[in-house]
Amino acid sequence: MEQPYFRLLHRLAVIGVVVTIALTIGIGGTITSAEVGMAYPTWPDINGGSLFSIFYGKLAETFGIGSVVEHTHRQAASLTGLIILVLAIASWVTRGVPKNLRLLATGSLVIVIAQGLLGATRVLENTYSGAILHAVGAQFVVLLLVVLAKTTARDWHRPMQHFKAEHVDRIRLWSVVALVLLFLNLFAAASLRHKQGAFEGHLILAITTAGVILYLIRQALTTFREQKKMARLARSLAHILGTQLALGAAAWAFLIGPLIGSFPDEDTRFLAQSLIATGHLLCGVLVLAVTTALWMEVRFRIDGGGTE
Repeated sequence: MEQPYFRLLHRLAVIGVVVTIALTIGIGGTITSAEVGMAYPTWPDINGGSLFSIFYGKLAETFGIGSVVEHTHRQAASLTGLIILVLAIASWVTRGVPKNLRLLATGSLVIVIAQGLLGATRVLENTYSGAILHAVGAQFVVLLLVVLAKTTARDWHRPMQHFKAEHVDRIRLWSVVALVLLFLNLFAAASLRHKQGAFEGHLILAITTAGVILYLIRQALTTFREQKKMARLARSLAHILGTQLALGAAAWAFLIGPLIGSFPDEDTRFLAQSLIATGHLLCGVLVLAVTTALWMEVRFRIDGGGTE
């Protein structure tokens, strides 16, 4: 019997992924790049104003442009929270939703609330440790949303593909290793961006993580060459990783390397460095999202008991 498809839940999860990466983390990364994380030292009020204010010109005039960036980040984070809240409620009021899916949606809501409170702690106590944990927590929210998007997709319950057990087991193992290394690297990168970590540690982890992911991509392309969806996932991961590595090299060259003095003026330097650093961060999150999607496929939808 065909399994039910919960279109609303799937759409909410996909929207949540897009909003969280493009807006919440994108603007949050810009805050760190521009070093305006404490433009608003108050919470939950916004220097006495409302979170829902859209008078950005007035905010910039009163508190500076950094306050607008921080303000829109809080609004985007609130939007992410609202999407997950609606998703969690919908999972409980929609008929036929499996218990494990309801628990996953509810757990995601608990995590995003904890992430918001962590952000509040970072503001009120102004600690670098809070800022680093808040940055890594955002990546975990993305992982949960990708899992929700995959498990609510229309084709999730379709018959599994069959491949050689040794090949599938190898890809399962290395996808988990890749995810662990990605989180370690994201922690190192967040520490570096908040001036609490060493560049060498991030570089070593980045090279190791890239090597593992490249091996994972190679294994996936070799094993799933006839399976279009899996091959497309692996190629997408390769393209994003290539962009990530290029932006990482640019970040080193223009932020601390030989090209740091190549800007014509201070404003150009600030803008270029902020864009490169934020782009590097966003590509890292996309690598995490696609690796999570690949792991979900090989963990739950690919059967390692058959033949190629």
